[in-house]
Amino acid sequence: MKIKDVLQRDPAAHGLVNQGQARIVDARNERAMDELRGELSTFVCEGQYADGIQRIIRSYLDDLTRTSQKGAWVSGFFGSGKSHVLKMLCHLWQDTVFSDGATARSLVPVMPDDLKALLRELDTAGKRAGGLLAAAGALPSGTTENVRLTILGILLQAIGLPAQYPQAQFCLWLHAQGYYKRVKADVEAAGKVFESELNNLYVSPFIAKAVVACDANFASNEAEARKTLRAQFPPQPTDISTEEFLRVAKAALLLAGRDGRMPCTVLVLDEVQQFIGDSTDRSVLVTEMAEAVSKQLDSHVMVVAAGQSALTDQVLLQKMLDRFTIRVPLSDAEVETVTRKVLLQKKPSALTDVRKVLDDHAGEVSRQLQGTRIAERTEDHKVIVEDYPLLPVRRRFWEQCFRQIDAAGTHSQLRSQLRIIHDAVAKLSDKPLGSVVPADELYEALAPEMINTGVLLREINERIIQLGETDGKLARRVCGLVFLVGKVRREDAADIGVRASKEHIADLLVEDLTADNGKLRADVEHILEKLAADGALLKVGDEFRLQTREGSEWDQEFRNRQTKLRNDTASIQFKHDQLLYAELDKAVRSIKLLQGDAKEARTLAVHRDQTPPPGDGQTIPVWIRDGWSAKEKEHVDAARTAGADSPTIFVFVPRQSADDLRRLIVEAATAQETLDAKGSPTSDEGQEARQSMESRRARAVAERDRLIQAVVANAKVFQGGGNEVFSVELVDKLRDAANSSLIRLFPRFKEADSKAWASVIKRARDGAEHPFQPTGHTDATEKHPVCQQVLAAIGSGSIGSDIRKQLRCSPYGWPQDAIDAALIALHRAQHLNAVLNGAPVPPGQLDQNKISKAEFRVEQATLSVQDRLVLRKLYQLAGIACKSGEEAAKASEFLKQLIKLAADAGGEPPLPPITGLAELEDLERLVGNEQLVAIKDKHAHFEQRIKEWTALRNLAEQRLPSWRLTVALTAHAISVEGAKPVLDQLEAFLLQRLLLDSTDHLSPIRKQLADLLRAEVNRLFEINAKSYEQGIASLNSSATWTQLAESERDSILSDVGLTAPIQPTVGTDEDLSKDLMSSILPARRAAIDAIPGRVSQALQRAAKLVEPQVQTVRVDRITLRTEEDVDGWCKKQKHRIIEALTKGPVLID
Repeated sequence: MKIKDVLQRDPAAHGLVNQGQARIVDARNERAMDELRGELSTFVCEGQYADGIQRIIRSYLDDLTRTSQKGAWVSGFFGSGKSHVLKMLCHLWQDTVFSDGATARSLVPVMPDDLKALLRELDTAGKRAGGLLAAAGALPSGTTENVRLTILGILLQAIGLPAQYPQAQFCLWLHAQGYYKRVKADVEAAGKVFESELNNLYVSPFIAKAVVACDANFASNEAEARKTLRAQFPPQPTDISTEEFLRVAKAALLLAGRDGRMPCTVLVLDEVQQFIGDSTDRSVLVTEMAEAVSKQLDSHVMVVAAGQSALTDQVLLQKMLDRFTIRVPLSDAEVETVTRKVLLQKKPSALTDVRKVLDDHAGEVSRQLQGTRIAERTEDHKVIVEDYPLLPVRRRFWEQCFRQIDAAGTHSQLRSQLRIIHDAVAKLSDKPLGSVVPADELYEALAPEMINTGVLLREINERIIQLGETDGKLARRVCGLVFLVGKVRREDAADIGVRASKEHIADLLVEDLTADNGKLRADVEHILEKLAADGALLKVGDEFRLQTREGSEWDQEFRNRQTKLRNDTASIQFKHDQLLYAELDKAVRSIKLLQGDAKEARTLAVHRDQTPPPGDGQTIPVWIRDGWSAKEKEHVDAARTAGADSPTIFVFVPRQSADDLRRLIVEAATAQETLDAKGSPTSDEGQEARQSMESRRARAVAERDRLIQAVVANAKVFQGGGNEVFSVELVDKLRDAANSSLIRLFPRFKEADSKAWASVIKRARDGAEHPFQPTGHTDATEKHPVCQQVLAAIGSGSIGSDIRKQLRCSPYGWPQDAIDAALIALHRAQHLNAVLNGAPVPPGQLDQNKISKAEFRVEQATLSVQDRLVLRKLYQLAGIACKSGEEAAKASEFLKQLIKLAADAGGEPPLPPITGLAELEDLERLVGNEQLVAIKDKHAHFEQRIKEWTALRNLAEQRLPSWRLTVALTAHAISVEGAKPVLDQLEAFLLQRLLLDSTDHLSPIRKQLADLLRAEVNRLFEINAKSYEQGIASLNSSATWTQLAESERDSILSDVGLTAPIQPTVGTDEDLSKDLMSSILPARRAAIDAIPGRVSQALQRAAKLVEPQVQTVRVDRITLRTEEDVDGWCKKQKHRIIEALTKGPVLID
């Protein structure tokens, strides 16, 4: 029995319809109809395909009586069968009739009953309407500028009208006039094809002649008819409006329907996503057109669009979400179903024979790619008969290859798999049952396309072909598989475990399960070794890679560097230590240690020196040595020497697989050096060589890391004292050892082990009587073990950060919350005092943020309730409000208040000296209870001082204003005759600081000063007034002055400053002081002396006004002692005056 005998359809005799690629076209020629028949006959109407068609028809029928139709969006990857499903939808919709009477629905092999029922319901709706119509087209086939015209063209073509807008308008006009059949008949009678003539509408003489024959009024002759046609149906270079689109579409649909009714229409737009591209305008227009068609054509037209992506995947498609609410996603879940139904379906009579062959040779089937992630699975037994002659393992291998080599994303789907499987099975058609499709068929099928996309270098392909000619067909097949395997990803998550090794290559080349494949495997091994020896392949470990000329250069560079590094022992050891200890560090870091109920985090610290690690009291030392630099016995002896109390963990890594590890370290490092040295080539061959080297590096790194992990996993762990810790995994050994070391490192941890410390802190701050009650401690606060140790740690005084550091280290290791809780509770109970930034922290105000910088001291003194009452009373006397428990908090305020009161009771002379500041400042330096006790001890003294200081302050407030006034008057009295005795008394008053004396010594002195000054002010006023009157009288006696008008005389007096003096206001001492401040005594005396000069200035100004030529002659002012002096002076003045008279009138000054 041969393969073709078990298949329903012999692929060798029956080609693959449409080559696996459906095209949405409206052609009705014989070839297109034959292809359509084949597509319908092989249509797998189930799964997502059937479900999608049902949903579309169901939605249409539901919305037929509503105001609008919903749109449908069919999405799926390139080649997923979108176009095929849409094409089947169209022909099932209108049940396309073939020449032999067969219909589309009758040709589909199997159709779900639900779909049949929906199609019958659709037929019924079509009878009520104008029939059934399916219009379909791929948008990219039209223009990408005129969206409405493109969509309209698809609809018009389905109706039988020209897709071009002017020609379609012309045909609709002919139909409307009733001329269409006659014009068409006349054109065809002339031996022309009507459709061809329509393409030449404006120049066709046959169409023009036929139209004129139908309507003589249309034009007088053919030439005029052609002009009229161009004018009435002009070319449409730009897009039409939506209103125009709807008008023409409705006219065309009514023409296509029966009895003047529109047909039930589905408008299928394929490749809409490609049509839109990155154009926002096209996205908006497509959405607008879909909405217009769905809402404004009486709900008789449903739009179905398609694209690679779901609407939610791209921004431009998201604009169409509201319009296309019926979503039909297609995936590759149907690929296997389609191939089984179309290509691999078996005859029922042959199923037993196929099953028997597979069962008889199940060992060979199971052997395929054993140990990989795509090896035989339990579920394969359910489908292996359906898949035969394609083995499930090889199907999975092909799928992996598709994902990696399909750079353009065009072959990993239904289309190419149908073609490739069809061709592969066709080659086996005449072979006996037991033959299977070899995996290398994929390379042969895709090689040309891989060359075009750049996945396969032309040089490599030509070399593979050449090897087939020189070394035989097996060599070519082997190299093809080596290439495919080399393209499969090998990252950790993506690695399926398939390698280009002799075992896997042979598995994939088996093509007959019944044959002795031992010979094939031997031949494969032989040819692989030969090709490697000839340089065609590169052998790396157990794997093989294709080699190019440039790849050989890269390999030579690699080998040169490999030889050099092998001789550099120091570098290898350095890299070895880096890798080994990095893996050990990784294991150590993965351990999360939480001690006790408190869940206190602990840390492991790795040490790799030759000397034992010094402990820091906080971390657990992990001392690691390895068999490359030390002996196990030395490390065990060190553990024993450390003793059973040592928390140190001793780890020893045995020396294992040293040669293999050295080789892999060298290979990985050399591959990286080669990559760095050769850089990134630009040629395809260079890039291929680089990828090969990267693959070599990745393999070496992966094997090296696995070996490092295996070596580290065998590490031994010892506790201090020499006891070995046993467990399966290294991490478990380290964790067990660490938990034991915690007890050794922190033997007193249990004293503070509680999960309730947060609650204790809150209770302590709130002033609870037993803050440690959540931990089970109900005794006095200071008796808790943590509190006792905290008090001991503080000693004579300590900073909070130091206390924390001490108690977090060995032997305590206490949680910081426990330490903070003890500090806060002790401070609240006033067993401690705390100072922060020089100021005491009041009880209840200490929180965890303040602890680190606060200075703590143990309180030595205590206060009774009576003592606190005394303090509050004392505070109240000083004006400080204090509640119970606030005594310490208010102490500082109280002392500051006393210091101010003392300062206000004294001061600079004549105030008495300030007293009592020193003792108050001493008290300020004390803190806590010590300060309170000291204040309490002096409470009687302070009560007396407060009374004294208050009385003196009040007296000072009364007398200081009088003193300030006296000082102001003193400044004016210095020049007054008779003031010296009074000033002497004031000096004595100042030196003796008598201001606050019980007797008021200041008032008499002030009175004497005021009387003296008041008399002097009045005396000067009288002299000034008298001088002023004499001056005015002198002016009035002058003939020149009397010639002036009153206003002129007032102006001159104002200008020269000759004004009547103002009576001074000196009734009170304050008025006297103000008057003196406005004009001091020397200024008053100067004003009196200036009156004669001002009179003279007034006369001069008056003379100039009366006689502008008048001259002023100033007579000499000298002292005359004898008569002769008088005569001489008179003679001299007379001479000067007479001389001046020669020049004009003279005014004597």
